[in-house]
Amino acid sequence: MSDTTPPAGGLFEKLKGKAKQVIGSATNNPDLSAEGHLQEAAGNAAAEAKSQEVKAAQKEEAAEVDAALADNTIEAQRLETEQAAREREAELQRERERAEQQVESRIDQQEIAVEQQADREQTAAARANAEATQDRIAAERDASRIEDLAKKAKADAAALNDQDQAR
Repeated sequence: MSDTTPPAGGLFEKLKGKAKQVIGSATNNPDLSAEGHLQEAAGNAAAEAKSQEVKAAQKEEAAEVDAALADNTIEAQRLETEQAAREREAELQRERERAEQQVESRIDQQEIAVEQQADREQTAAARANAEATQDRIAAERDASRIEDLAKKAKADAAALNDQDQAR
């Protein structure tokens, strides 16, 4: 920061002006006294100008600090926004992965259900086939027994017929 002490030039001019006023009053020289007043006023004006210059420099430095703080605040907000966006993107990615896992899980469950249904249908078909085979075997036995009975009945009828004819 800048130095806040008044410049030596302004103070020196004020002192020279005071000295001329005192000497002018002591020697009864109004011109020297007036010149001293003017020189003191010039020193005061120079000191005031330098003081205003220092204050202006301080205000400028304060404005620069405020601007830097504002820039830092804006940058911090930008970084926070970027971080929030990255976090949101990461959360969205996790949600997508969870959704994909759920879909895959449902597909796996459906595939298992389809396989189980196919197994049940295959078991039912095998059972029905076995029952049909047993029914066919039973029907063939019945048909064979009926054929045997029919042959015996035919033989019995032929024997009876032969006996009737022999009588």
